[in-house]
Amino acid sequence: MAGHGSLSPKKLMGRIHSVYCKDFVSYSEITFYPKHYLNVLTGPNGTGKSTIVSAIILGLGGEPQLLDRSSSVSDYIQSNKSSAKIIIRVYGRVANSTETFGRIINSNGSSVFSVNNKDTTKKNFLSAVSAYNIQVNNLCQFLPQDRVQDFSKMNPQELLLNTMSSVCDSELTDNFSLLKQMRAKQTIVHTDREKEKNDLAKKQKRLEQLQATVAQYKEREEVKQKLEVFSAKKLWIEVQAGEEKAAQIKTNVKKAKTHSDKMKEQYNLQTQAQEQIQKKKIAFREACLEKTRLLDKAVSEKNGIISQLDGLKQKIRENQCLLEQNIQKSLRNATEAERVQQLVDNKNEELEDFNRNKSHIVSELEKVKQSVSSARAKAMDEYNKRKRLEQQLNDEKIPEITAYKHKIDRLQNVKLQKIEELRVKNPNLVRAMSWVSQNKERYKLNVYDPMILELTMQNTDDAKYLENVVKQRDLFAFACEDKDDMSDLINELCVKQKLGVNIIYCPPADRCLYTPSIPKSELRPMGFHAYLVDLVTGPIPLINKLCASYSIHNIPIGTDAVGNHTSSIPKVIRVYFGGNKRFVVTASRYRADSILTESIIRGKNQLIAVDSQQLAQVQKQYSVAMRESNNIRNAINTTDNEFARFQALARDEQEKEKKLKQKISHFDNLKSEVENLQRKLDSLQTTAALDALKTIFFNGLKVDRSKIIEAETKLIKRVEALKILDIEKKLTQTKASIYNAQHESESDALKELELLSKTATRDFEQLLQTLEVQMNDIGRRKSEIQRLCNGELPSSSRFPFKKEFKGIESMDLQQMREAIHDFQARLECMKSINSETLGSYQELQNEVKMMEDNIQRSVDEAKTIESEMSQLYNRWEPKLTSLVETISTKFSEFMESIEYVGEVVLSKSDKYDFDSYGIQIMVQFRRGAQLQPLDKFIQSGGERAVSIATYSLSLQHVTQVPFRCVDEINQGMDAKNERNIFDLLLKEATKHGSAQYLFVTPKLLRDLNYNEHLCVSVVHNSKTVSVGTKFPKI
Repeated sequence: MAGHGSLSPKKLMGRIHSVYCKDFVSYSEITFYPKHYLNVLTGPNGTGKSTIVSAIILGLGGEPQLLDRSSSVSDYIQSNKSSAKIIIRVYGRVANSTETFGRIINSNGSSVFSVNNKDTTKKNFLSAVSAYNIQVNNLCQFLPQDRVQDFSKMNPQELLLNTMSSVCDSELTDNFSLLKQMRAKQTIVHTDREKEKNDLAKKQKRLEQLQATVAQYKEREEVKQKLEVFSAKKLWIEVQAGEEKAAQIKTNVKKAKTHSDKMKEQYNLQTQAQEQIQKKKIAFREACLEKTRLLDKAVSEKNGIISQLDGLKQKIRENQCLLEQNIQKSLRNATEAERVQQLVDNKNEELEDFNRNKSHIVSELEKVKQSVSSARAKAMDEYNKRKRLEQQLNDEKIPEITAYKHKIDRLQNVKLQKIEELRVKNPNLVRAMSWVSQNKERYKLNVYDPMILELTMQNTDDAKYLENVVKQRDLFAFACEDKDDMSDLINELCVKQKLGVNIIYCPPADRCLYTPSIPKSELRPMGFHAYLVDLVTGPIPLINKLCASYSIHNIPIGTDAVGNHTSSIPKVIRVYFGGNKRFVVTASRYRADSILTESIIRGKNQLIAVDSQQLAQVQKQYSVAMRESNNIRNAINTTDNEFARFQALARDEQEKEKKLKQKISHFDNLKSEVENLQRKLDSLQTTAALDALKTIFFNGLKVDRSKIIEAETKLIKRVEALKILDIEKKLTQTKASIYNAQHESESDALKELELLSKTATRDFEQLLQTLEVQMNDIGRRKSEIQRLCNGELPSSSRFPFKKEFKGIESMDLQQMREAIHDFQARLECMKSINSETLGSYQELQNEVKMMEDNIQRSVDEAKTIESEMSQLYNRWEPKLTSLVETISTKFSEFMESIEYVGEVVLSKSDKYDFDSYGIQIMVQFRRGAQLQPLDKFIQSGGERAVSIATYSLSLQHVTQVPFRCVDEINQGMDAKNERNIFDLLLKEATKHGSAQYLFVTPKLLRDLNYNEHLCVSVVHNSKTVSVGTKFPKI
């Protein structure tokens, strides 16, 4: 296997020189040197064969989705490492040169790309890779282990694109894309043209309809113009007649104005004479008023003197009455003085008795006050103590208890949190759950929500074990205990509502039907502490389903110590966990022994897990807080009782204090009462004697009599003056009456002149108003004429209808009116047409012309596109046909060599329907059967693998890619087909000049053919390989 044959630098360019990995999946550090032709990587399962292919794809910029293993590139970092490094070295464009492509993968999912050890952007990195015709996303060049079945899922169109891409003929691919664009453009142009034709037909039809309307519009405009000319002529005749009438009115206005002015002058002279008479009348009226005022004043003074006399007489009567009362009072006071003296003596004796006992009462009062103060102080202490306890309860203990209660509820109700997460990540699942919850009554037996909500783990750390055993689709699946219910639920959620959820069947049960094969006691010495089924709680039918499908009753869970006892664990246990590691025991297909695969697991935070330790701790804290709270409440009750006792004691002492104070207050009042009685007694004893009262009365009587005589003298004088004033008033009133009677006729004459003057003025104003109305009417008619005649009057030299006016000059006003009435009747009979119709007609004419031009341009453009597309198609189609025929020839030849029939055909629905162009692989694996397209629903897995491998080999003759990778394509083949495919692969991939080929397989059949261009690399990667072991280069 030493010889490779000489290859030119052009043939070597892009082939892999070496693959370097560090901390990548299962490799701590490795460098793989493939040979120039066929490289077969073989070794036991789990040793890392596919990891090399993964490193090539990711190292050349591929996404993890291409491998269909994990969606995150960080999952390819070795456990307990922060990053992974990949370096792919390929042969360069110059002889004896290489170019390196590097990628560092970080644990946060980011990557650092480099070309020739220089960091660059991902875009530039991918451009540099594609420059070597390397297409990591093309299944025809890279076919990873987990994507083998995806090859058969490709539709003919996808297979054609991938095949053309792998040929690396840019002209073929570019022309195909250009033809698609031309076809799309041609379709768009045709669609737009047809649409425009339909629009044109509609507009032409509308144009025909408008033509008749426009003719009617023109005829109506002619009649309308004649109507305007006759109307203007009629108005002009009326204007001329109105101007004559206005001249006559002006003459009448002048006459009326002269008469009105004369009457006003006479009225003014009479008014002046009347004003003098009025002044004399006012003088008489004021003299009468003055006499009346003086008379009223005299009457008022007389009434005042009379009131004064009455007052003096009343005063004398009151003094006489008061004298009689004082005489009676003096007699009563002597008796009252004796009674008051007796009361004073009694009260004084009572005061003397109180003064003897006063010190004892005051001392007793002080003791009671101290007792009340002490009781109040103790009650206040108890109140403050209660306040402190209540504050401690409300501010500390109740919030603490509430916080513990919320924490317990939060730890116990993780299901609600999970549903809220699902509402964001998987809304269809939540909608399905809501529907099931509302319609459970329509099902015979139980319908369970998805397992992630029905199952509960004992603690958060244990959830990762079940998450790494049960498939995602089962964790998120609904479960039915009845098969009819399951069918109905599938029809409702998946078919009708199209929610895309999974539904499984689990038989009803009331107990777990599965027991472990080996007791836990036998496994504890090896580091195990429980089976997976022991860590899960939930509905029994779901537990039985997991036991039946995943054998969780036989999956033991242990600590990290399990890794030290892997050789001692019974062989019947195929899967077990130790700490963060998963161990899987698989039987080798090629040897009698078994293979142990170890992998690191991570929690996915999908299942509901209750942290029992934290829950127990919080519950304990909650109990302690409740006890402390109850103690505080008891202390508060005790304090309340003490407070009530002291309050009652204080009330009793206060009652004693009140009685003592009332007693002291009584004697204070008694002292005040004695003083009042003494003053009363003194007053009674000092009352004036009867003779003194009589003397005072008679002296006052003399003074009042003098005043009465003086007032009566004044009254006589006022009565005489009052008689004289009354005579003067009557004389003045008689003079005023005589004067008014003499001038009564002058007032009537003034009123008559006023009436004549107003009538003359009114006549003048009416004539003036009539003249104004006449002039306004003439002006209005002239304005109407100007409106009808472009702003000109018939008297103007620019009048537009002089000729028309001349033709109707002989017609009188009545004939004019008849002609106008005739034209109006004709207009009313004609259909009213909007003036915008003519503009719409012209606009529509322009649009029709423009659309006809556009359609013609579209026809020309379509012809140009079709001509260019035809020319390009004539260059492209033979080349594509030749490519497909070459592939088909090789495919048929290879299939025939292994006793099968096959061909590759170019499928299409129409010559220019480029979207339908595709490559169809037709195969026949049984004699007498017809050729059938390669399809996952028709052929078996082995048959599809043979077809894919054969097609891949057929591309060797036409592709220009520098290398190809195929991972375990022989899975599912029987020994005969596997040998035939390997022989074909050896024959085609080792021809001189063939592309480099990496073929990954877990096995090699015995007695295969080999040659010098074949390199077989056996992968050894396990704990049994000593650190630092070096394998020689081939």
